[in-house]
Amino acid sequence: MAIAKKTPGINAASMADISFILLIFFLVVTTMGGEFGLMRVLPPWVNPNDQDKTEVNKRNVFIVAISKDDNLLVRNEYKSITDLRAMAKDFFDINNTGEGYPDKEPTEFPLLGLVNVNKGIVSLQNDRGTSYKIYIQAQNELAAAIMELRNEFCAQRFGKKFEDCTAEQQDVVGKHVYPMAISEAEPKDVSNQTRSRR
Repeated sequence: MAIAKKTPGINAASMADISFILLIFFLVVTTMGGEFGLMRVLPPWVNPNDQDKTEVNKRNVFIVAISKDDNLLVRNEYKSITDLRAMAKDFFDINNTGEGYPDKEPTEFPLLGLVNVNKGIVSLQNDRGTSYKIYIQAQNELAAAIMELRNEFCAQRFGKKFEDCTAEQQDVVGKHVYPMAISEAEPKDVSNQTRSRR
């Protein structure tokens, strides 16, 4: 009569410890990529119960609408993404006045003296079907236009680029003269707008 042999079991008591140690090892050793994202300063919170509601003059708004087909409608005209930077730069330049340009308000600043502060803002509107690529390209072009204006202004006033200026100079130029005034609206159906312009 044959005797059945018992198969020895595998001791798995230390498997949990080994898995935990490996997990900790990879968490400690793995390097994460640098921080990526869009540098945007959100507008301050406004209480909806406040009676003082400021209305923005239409001439002060630089509207950029992107359809679900990635068509760009800039100030009611079809444009290419390559035209956006020059158009935004022209619109926000504090030296440009007259019809088609935003209101200017002469303001006195400690480091600058009297400067015509531009009241213009960008309204970036997109459709829910807009591709991420074109949306980011539009944001980059608008931000680049403002940075070019800051650099030109600082070169004229201080003899150096914006990034080479002191923190105080950057503060007054970046917050008051050429702020990054980009309002990003909630996605909506902008395709109707672009179709009606054709």
